[in-house]
Amino acid sequence: MPRQVDHAARRRDIGAAVLKIAAERGFREATIRAVASAVGASTSQVTHYVSGREELIRIAVRHEVEVRKAQITELLDGSERPLRALVEWAVLGTGADAQRIWLAIVLGARTEPVVRAELEEFNRWWDAVMRRLVGRPGDADVVDVLVGGLVLAGFEAPAEWSRERRLRVVDAVLAPLGV
Repeated sequence: MPRQVDHAARRRDIGAAVLKIAAERGFREATIRAVASAVGASTSQVTHYVSGREELIRIAVRHEVEVRKAQITELLDGSERPLRALVEWAVLGTGADAQRIWLAIVLGARTEPVVRAELEEFNRWWDAVMRRLVGRPGDADVVDVLVGGLVLAGFEAPAEWSRERRLRVVDAVLAPLGV
């Protein structure tokens, strides 16, 4: 009897391998051969699920974007202070692995058109969420810079930028915005 394969699960595994490789070595290294090796498959098995490298990267990044959108939507739906909750989640709540993946996506967008297109779509969505939560475009820019800066500070000097220190900065920046 032929083995039953969960195609959706296999595509998720392939996407996860793409993101792991990208977070460790960059999207340029996320080749069909490297992904096949990471999931313990042949290149022909990988290309059974994707038509080529572009689709391979697209499904991985799109899945990550959709997961983040779902997390944000759920977070905002259940929060009394949605902007504060969103900023705290973005700075601290996603975890180091997810932040490394997102950093790889941001850096990969410079050289990979597929990554750029997916990131631009997410950024349009994020900007709309920010405008709704903050109200004024200039204040939304402040929040974007706050989030990006604190995430990078956490990467560059995690011992110096403890959770508590980052939350103090969040509070100091959001207080004048009435949050």
